[in-house]
Amino acid sequence: MKSIRLPSVGQWILIILLFFSFLPVYFIFVNSVKTPLDFAASTLNIPQHFEWSNYTAAWDKISMPIVNSVVIIAISVFFIVILSSMSAYAFAKLSFPLKNSLFMLIFSLLLIPGFLTLIPLYLQIKKLGLSDSYWALILPYIAGGQAFTIFVLKTFFDQLPNELFEAARIDGAGNPKIYTSIVLPLSIPICTTVGIININNLWNDYLLPSLLLDRAHQTLTVALVSFEASAGNYGLSDYGGMMAAYILASVPLLLLFSVLMRNFVEGIASGSIKM
Repeated sequence: MKSIRLPSVGQWILIILLFFSFLPVYFIFVNSVKTPLDFAASTLNIPQHFEWSNYTAAWDKISMPIVNSVVIIAISVFFIVILSSMSAYAFAKLSFPLKNSLFMLIFSLLLIPGFLTLIPLYLQIKKLGLSDSYWALILPYIAGGQAFTIFVLKTFFDQLPNELFEAARIDGAGNPKIYTSIVLPLSIPICTTVGIININNLWNDYLLPSLLLDRAHQTLTVALVSFEASAGNYGLSDYGGMMAAYILASVPLLLLFSVLMRNFVEGIASGSIKM
């Protein structure tokens, strides 16, 4: 009879960490299918009847904000990556006057807290008549994401061998051809990584959308806060609907990361980003 091999100390530690990692997932899912009375009775037990209507009610409230967030963030991150990669290529592989000074100026923007620019940005958006539209967020997001993304991509482009670019120029390729044929194909993993980082930051932004957008263009974070404020049923908060809304709100990011996880890890492993 074979003896049963017990887990080692290291394995027990991993099991405990895994348990505590999945405990929040269990908590939010179990409570997303409870009525207010079930939630008041206990927050950890599994209800006898699953209240799937919580998901229907939550979807009715956040479906349009999810679409708004996806549109705004998709356009913003696309242009952040494209414009930043062009700038990073110029700083890494081209020579022009004041190159180092300009790069240090861009890098210094990372040291400025975002809330210091909030009032000037708000007044400028109002003055341009862009409030209550997608552009009220898209343009600030594109501008605000440049400094970090340029810094990361330049670090990656500096590692690319100069001989590769010199050989392309000898063959008659100009900078546009080099950028589209060499730089972009080689930088797909790192561009994916910085893209996901920007998506995560913008997806969770609350302050700017709450100031600049009307209800028709409301983003997901603002809708979730509004849902929390309005959720109530005879003095019992609708935590089931709120938890269902949180789960639905996380689905787009989970799908995105599951599809792009390999490129994300390759970008981290490239050495351009230190986690």
